[in-house]
Amino acid sequence: MTAPRKVMVLTGKRGGFGAMVPMLRLLRDDPVFELQLVVTDQHVSARFGNTVREVEEEFAVAAAVDMAQQDDRPASRCHALARCLAGMTDVLADLAPDLCVLYGDRGEVLATAFAATNLGVPIAHIQGGDVSGSVDEPVRHAVSKLAHVHFPATEQSASRLRQMGEEDWRIHVVGDNHIDSIVHGRFAPRDQVARALDLDLDAPVIVLLQHSETTAPDDAHGQMVETLAAVAAVGHQTVVVHPCSDQGYGGILRAIEEQARPPQFRVHVNIDAPLFWGLLAQASVMVGNSSAGLIETPSFRLPAVNVGRRQVGRLHAENVIHVGHDRGEIEAAIRRALTDPDFRRAAAQCSQPFGDGRAGERIVGHLRELEIDRRLRLKELPPLAESAA
Repeated sequence: MTAPRKVMVLTGKRGGFGAMVPMLRLLRDDPVFELQLVVTDQHVSARFGNTVREVEEEFAVAAAVDMAQQDDRPASRCHALARCLAGMTDVLADLAPDLCVLYGDRGEVLATAFAATNLGVPIAHIQGGDVSGSVDEPVRHAVSKLAHVHFPATEQSASRLRQMGEEDWRIHVVGDNHIDSIVHGRFAPRDQVARALDLDLDAPVIVLLQHSETTAPDDAHGQMVETLAAVAAVGHQTVVVHPCSDQGYGGILRAIEEQARPPQFRVHVNIDAPLFWGLLAQASVMVGNSSAGLIETPSFRLPAVNVGRRQVGRLHAENVIHVGHDRGEIEAAIRRALTDPDFRRAAAQCSQPFGDGRAGERIVGHLRELEIDRRLRLKELPPLAESAA
């Protein structure tokens, strides 16, 4: 009998883990594979809620790498990523996986990709080719250039991978993993959302999730002040979720502590994926700059106000309004999302450009058929086109 193929999957934050759960279940339950789930970054940080506990509720954790990020300064993030590189080198050497599966565009993903490359472990990259603005975008593309097989969410993203010189046979369009659980209704029901988050769901609900813009981390506090002031002026009950660990997160947290006061605001360090999606199913509008505002909200036909340039250029549906970091502009967009009949009609009928809920299923199918051989390992750029005479 052939030994199971050892597949190491990395997760560093709540959103990425929640999106991958259907795929992880398929890998865990398939005798073809041995799932090696490794956690790092926010999952093992008390500051960000120790969300490894959510992971361990369902999955065995093969290893944990504590990046020990000290604060939100760019230099501190760099030192944390250096620790991630060292830690993931030891983990990969110890687990000796046949394949390393990486998701998205974060620094811990790039550090792991660099370690895997130097240890000769082939990489499968999920969500490559997206445009997302800020520091995340070049990190995403760097991971794609190190990866050996690609699972982009859309044909548009696949085209970008081809433009980057990735060979077509390596690229498989699968949809976005965030959609899988939503399409299958695997999220908290209305009564659970109301109880868990102390909400009156017969009244409007705003969801606010804003991260720092990593190209300008020193502006994070002022930017969040503008958003919070706009939301406060609208006056509806608001669920505020803490940001991720990107440089500048301290400014976001400081603004929340200063301005997000009860009874209007309910502040949460972390909300697990099923409860968060259940909240989006009941909310009136989402505000901020999380990718959830572009990727997940169309599945709920939920209006979204996308603030600033963190997601600039990213594919989105007709339910999204883009604004700058100005309280008046943000407030006007929120009121439009809540009351403008034409916009609300467009949002209620919006498309879902990120897939049909089968991303995890498709990825596992491709991994089952993947030949891990010399052809996969040796990446080549296509030949240069001949110059016109």
